[in-house]
Amino acid sequence: MQTGNIIPQHLQNGYQLAFEKACAGLADKNPEEMAANSGAGFDSAKNIFTLKYINEVYTVSYPDGEVSFAGRQDLVPMAAKVVLLHYLLTAGGQSLTGQLISFKEIPGGMIYLHPFNGRVLGGFKAIFGKKSGLLIKAGEKLGGLIAKYGDAAVTLDILPRVPVTYVIWEGDEEFPANATALFDATAQYYLPTEDLVVGAAAGASLLGKTARTLT
Repeated sequence: MQTGNIIPQHLQNGYQLAFEKACAGLADKNPEEMAANSGAGFDSAKNIFTLKYINEVYTVSYPDGEVSFAGRQDLVPMAAKVVLLHYLLTAGGQSLTGQLISFKEIPGGMIYLHPFNGRVLGGFKAIFGKKSGLLIKAGEKLGGLIAKYGDAAVTLDILPRVPVTYVIWEGDEEFPANATALFDATAQYYLPTEDLVVGAAAGASLLGKTARTLT
């Protein structure tokens, strides 16, 4: 998410257009089916979805698509609104396979590989590249699951059915640190590829922010 950052005007315009299109699409779909497919809660009396994205709980009104924080009055960043609406619209209800794939194995992943490497992995490597144990501590604090990859790895549920596994290999004098983020093989059925970049970047950012509170 772009929380706390100044977003270039062209990105603001792009998010606004995507949001408006997603709102129109939401009204054309059955809310109970969207809830069942996405794992979101749906209050039919109030016409409100409830779902968790990263470490925040949000509400999405139906059919207009307005997105709010469930527990506070702050404005929701437009990037987060778009991801949440796209998730409700895209989620197909497939069972997670437990088979992990790299971002470039996701349809269209190669197109977005450069922004993925920069936005998701760049800062992540800088923070954990020489402190892999810190990733474990940060992941545990966020309620993530420790995974057995690289020198350290943790899985966060970015959305109810979109787990992302963040992996770090420590660097030394001879080799630089390396990192990756792995997705369940069903990821393409829950979010468009571009939104997987945004969501995975938000998760990596949260791990970094949490790590800074532990040092």
